[in-house]
Amino acid sequence: MRVLLIRMSSLSDIFHTFPALSDLQRVRPDVRLDWVVEADLAEAAAWHPAAERIIPVTLNDWLCHRDYASWRAFRGWRANLRQQSYDLVIDAQGLLKSALIARQADAAEHHGFDQRATRQTLAAWLTDIRHPVGPTQHAIARTRQLFAQTLDYTLPISLDFGIRDHFTPAPGKPQIVLIPGSTWQSRLWAEQHWVALTRLAVAAGYTVELLWGNAEEEARARRISQTSGQQAAIHVAPRRHSITEVAAKLAAARAVVGTATGFTHLAAALNTPVVGLFGPNSVDHTGLHGPHARHMQAPLPCVPCQQRHCRLLARQSSAAAPCMAQLQPEDVWQQVILHIAPLRRRATDRPSPRLDAMAH
Repeated sequence: MRVLLIRMSSLSDIFHTFPALSDLQRVRPDVRLDWVVEADLAEAAAWHPAAERIIPVTLNDWLCHRDYASWRAFRGWRANLRQQSYDLVIDAQGLLKSALIARQADAAEHHGFDQRATRQTLAAWLTDIRHPVGPTQHAIARTRQLFAQTLDYTLPISLDFGIRDHFTPAPGKPQIVLIPGSTWQSRLWAEQHWVALTRLAVAAGYTVELLWGNAEEEARARRISQTSGQQAAIHVAPRRHSITEVAAKLAAARAVVGTATGFTHLAAALNTPVVGLFGPNSVDHTGLHGPHARHMQAPLPCVPCQQRHCRLLARQSSAAAPCMAQLQPEDVWQQVILHIAPLRRRATDRPSPRLDAMAH
């Protein structure tokens, strides 16, 4: 059977799809799967061995420009896609744009979420066979159930991201990796908190690497490094790392601390001890999954608001949102030391418990 998967973005969505691919590989080895994904994320999608062919798409660019060149590029991409026929297409994104891309394939059936489970109702009307999946479940569970219902198999009990063997942790001095950036203003933790956490890690004998993905995040990482002192023990990369290079660093880290970003999710998927600092995002829907993953989230009545900008702050304010400001560096470090780092030596396959509030 030949199947086409549509799950184009974001980075965390890509990682949340991996367990469904592991299920498929284990239960339905007869299925040959191709995957349509945004071009800048194709590198990560290719890590999973169940994906036979990665088909990059530049939909965001086409939608942004909407000119003749974009239309011509789209037609060329569609012609290339249709060189292969599929028994069915699975739209695991549940958006209008993913449903439209799914319709470009030469496929006998189009499967996706039903109206209640999809994020955009119109997308369900473009789907031939709609599957009822609980809309309040975690994104990983939703995708696994969609695959199981589409291909008629019973879900395995264990959850496996299927990418651990792709990365071999390199030996070296124990390192703590910090991920201080985010595309959401409401997710940012105060720079002085990152400085304090960096100093705690260095004082405990660790080296620290501050990861960044764009110019704004690089400037933030360098400010944190300079303010922290102890420059010999703090590293900020002189260039932007590829996704694979970042993954190798996360796999080798003694522990990772980050906001609710794709790379924090990746650390959890790689079984690296990780503390996720959650503010406006829902732990239930998009929390970290991994045997050594922990969440910290302030128990405020407005959490989770799912807003990119905190409504309690002025639009141009540089202050951290209250839900992030309440997370203290000393408490975060205690999570790293007491609940995360010791587990590195005794990994298990059991899912980690969730910390709904600040741990003390």
